[in-house]
Amino acid sequence: MEKKYIDTKTGKGPFFLHKNERASNIFLITMDMVPPQFYLGQNHGVQTPALDSLKKDGLFFTSAFASAPLCGPSRASYLTGRYTYITGNSERAHDGHSTELRNTDTIWPEYLKASGYHTRHSGKSHVGTDIFTRVFSENDAPWHRWSPPWYDDEDYIGFLKRKGLKRISFKKEIRALSWSRNGKGNSYGGWLSGQNGRPFPEDATYPAFLVDRAINSIENRRYEKKPLYFQLDFFGPHQPFAIPGGWEKREKVIRRNMKLPKSWEAWAKSGFAPVPNQPRVYEMYRKNWGMRQRETLTDYRVANQLQFELIDKMIGKFLDFLKGQGLYENSLIMFIADHGEMNGEWGCIDKGAYLNPQVLRVPVILKPPRNNAAVKDAVKFTGTTCDMPCSLLDIAPTVLETAGIEIPERLDGYSLLKILSGEPRPDDKPIMFDIWNHVVPNPAVGILFKASDNNCYLYSYNTTHEIDELYDISILSELKNLYGEPHYNLVYKEALNLMNRYLSHDERWEIYKGYFQLENAEKLNLPPLDTQKFL
Repeated sequence: MEKKYIDTKTGKGPFFLHKNERASNIFLITMDMVPPQFYLGQNHGVQTPALDSLKKDGLFFTSAFASAPLCGPSRASYLTGRYTYITGNSERAHDGHSTELRNTDTIWPEYLKASGYHTRHSGKSHVGTDIFTRVFSENDAPWHRWSPPWYDDEDYIGFLKRKGLKRISFKKEIRALSWSRNGKGNSYGGWLSGQNGRPFPEDATYPAFLVDRAINSIENRRYEKKPLYFQLDFFGPHQPFAIPGGWEKREKVIRRNMKLPKSWEAWAKSGFAPVPNQPRVYEMYRKNWGMRQRETLTDYRVANQLQFELIDKMIGKFLDFLKGQGLYENSLIMFIADHGEMNGEWGCIDKGAYLNPQVLRVPVILKPPRNNAAVKDAVKFTGTTCDMPCSLLDIAPTVLETAGIEIPERLDGYSLLKILSGEPRPDDKPIMFDIWNHVVPNPAVGILFKASDNNCYLYSYNTTHEIDELYDISILSELKNLYGEPHYNLVYKEALNLMNRYLSHDERWEIYKGYFQLENAEKLNLPPLDTQKFL
C-alpha cells in the first residue's frame, strides 16, 4: 500500500493506494431529473434497451435516493461523497449563499487522477467550472447553468453547422398557463422544427452531441495505457424537451397508452382545490408550475418519456463504442440520475424545495468489471436487483474501493459493494436529505428509516409549515402523506425520535436541530435546557 497525495507539493488530499496488476476503467453516466415511473416498472410502455442491457450485465438498485432534490446540491453531494453545504441552485440563490464547490473541496475523481487515471468529462457540471477544469483538464467545457445549453453552447452550434443545420426552434411548444390562469406561462420545450425540408435529425440533438464529444475524447486521448475515468453528464430528460423527427410512430404509441396520475385526476375532480394534508410549499409550486390542463400535462409526460428514450438510445451508442474499443467488459460502469421528477403527481411537475420520494428517488445501475478482485463478489449478483435502501453518497466509496483507494477524509456514504455482501449500513451513515430554496424557499430536512413494522419510510420536516410528511417508500404510485393518520402514529413517533437523534449527533445539522426540538419538545419529552449555546 502506497501513500500518495492529490497535490504532492502541498500535501493536499492524502490517500493510500493498493497496488493492482491493472486498474479497472471507470465510467459514470448520469441523467438529469428522471421520474421513478420510467425505471421502476409502473409505466410498462417505456422502452430503454440500453439501460436494460446494463441491468442485465450489472446490478440495479431499486431503492436509491439523492441527498437533495436539486441539481447543484445533489451533484455537489455525490461528487464529494459528503452532505453538502450547497442548498440551492445558483439561479435563485440569495447573495452569499454557496452555489459552487469551493476550490479547497475535493471531488473523488481527483483521487483517481492522482492515482494515475486519465480523467475526462462531457456534459453538465452545475457545481462550478473551476473544479471541473482542474480535474478534467482545460479541454473540458462543463455546463454550469440549468438553462438549455443548445441556445448558446458554441461548440454545439458549430456541431450543428457541420451538419448543415441552424439553431433549433420548435414546431410545437409545450406552454403552461401563467399563475393567473390567463395567458402563457412557462415554456417546457417540445417538438423540434425540421430544417432544409427534412425532419430534425436525432443525431443532431444535444444528447447526440455529448456522446459524439465523449467518443472523440476517448478516441483521441493521449494516455491510452493509463486507466480511464470518463464522466458523461446528460442535460435531460430535464425540461425543456427537444424531440427530433423520426419518433412520430413511437409518440403515437406512448400517447395512446398515456394515463395521467390518479392524484392529478383527483385534484382535477376537486376543481383544483388545495390538496389536503400537504405543506403549503406544494400549493405554491402548483400556482407557479401547476398543470391544470389535461392536454398540456399529457404533452409534457409524452415529451418527457420520448426524451428519456432518446437519451437511452444515445447511451446505447456510447456503450456500443466502449464494446467496440474493448473497454466494456472489464470496466466499472455506473448509471445514475441526480434527482427525480414529479411528472404530474398532485399536479406538480419538475422538482421543488420539498423532500418527497418522487423527487428524491433515483436509478442506480452498477456494472462491475470482470477483472477486479475488489468487486469479485459483486460479479456474482449481475443481472439481479437490490432493494436495500442506498444513497448517491454511496457512489464515492464504491468507486474508491474499486480503484483500491483508501482516504482518511470523512465520507458519508457506504460502499454498494459492502451492501451487496450483506454488511449492515453503519449507524453513523444514515440516509438523510435537506433543501433550502428553489422556486420558493422552504428549509426542510428528512431521513430514511426502517420502522418497527419492518417497512421503510421517508420522514420530512418542513420548517415553514406545521404539516410534516411521512411516506412508505414501497408504495410507488398514489403517494399519500401518512402524517396524522392514527394507524401510523407509532411510526411517526419513531421518526421524530430518530430525527432528533441524527440532528443531535452531527453538528452539520445544527441549523435544523433547535427549530425541530422547540416545535416538538412535548412530543419528544425533552427536559428544560438552555438553548443559547454559551461556550
